[in-house]
Amino acid sequence: MFYFFSKTLYYLLTPAGWLVGLLVLALLTKKPARRRWLTGAGLAVFWLFGNSVFMNELALLWEYPPAPVPTDAPNRVAVLLTGGMVNTMKEVPDNRFLLGREADRAGQALYLYKVGAVRTILISGGSGDLPFQKKDVNDEGQMIRRLLLLSGVRPEDIVLEGKSRNTHENALFSARVLRERFHTDQCVLVTSATHMRRAAACFRNESVRVSPFPGVFVSSRRSFEPGDFILPHEQTFSDAYYLSREVFGYLVYWVMGYV
Repeated sequence: MFYFFSKTLYYLLTPAGWLVGLLVLALLTKKPARRRWLTGAGLAVFWLFGNSVFMNELALLWEYPPAPVPTDAPNRVAVLLTGGMVNTMKEVPDNRFLLGREADRAGQALYLYKVGAVRTILISGGSGDLPFQKKDVNDEGQMIRRLLLLSGVRPEDIVLEGKSRNTHENALFSARVLRERFHTDQCVLVTSATHMRRAAACFRNESVRVSPFPGVFVSSRRSFEPGDFILPHEQTFSDAYYLSREVFGYLVYWVMGYV
């Protein structure tokens, strides 16, 4: 039940969900004054969370900063968390696949392998079972394995953990693999910068010591151009969805005792 609600109700706790909710209420209300107030509130939500200066400051506070390449990882295992690395919404020929928004996660794990910082990449992420989820999404771990193989990673250096459906289970099942197969309770953790705070806390809750190595940054260099203050940006509003989802996700996990 927690898995279902965690994957479906997050939308209502994001700026996009708030905007849609306010506009729907504005359409349903019969009082002109209330309709104007709700419409104005919706515009305020879009402007605030589309403000690139404001959202960049929030992202800089929340995201894990870029990390140096670790040099002391025992057994040198990188745990790569799946989620959004493959674009499954477009059909392509030749049994190939397209990369998605979170593909930099795989790129960071590949970089660690290529420079010799890790010897093994443990891909953590299994199949979802929601009725509205596309079935080919469930193959992301296998797809990323194919990408790593094409990039020169040896087959014996890739391990798949295919049971986990969320971040809590990523940590739970990866911890077992680390201890049973690699005889260690340490790893280099690779995921997006916005997701890293929750992911690292989940792994530490399972008594796994992690060296965070984030990618897919929402934040950027500070910019104070006048247009950034005045005009909302659609890309910034989209990024606000991922950032707010992670903040609320961390709070929910804290209540559940997962972090």
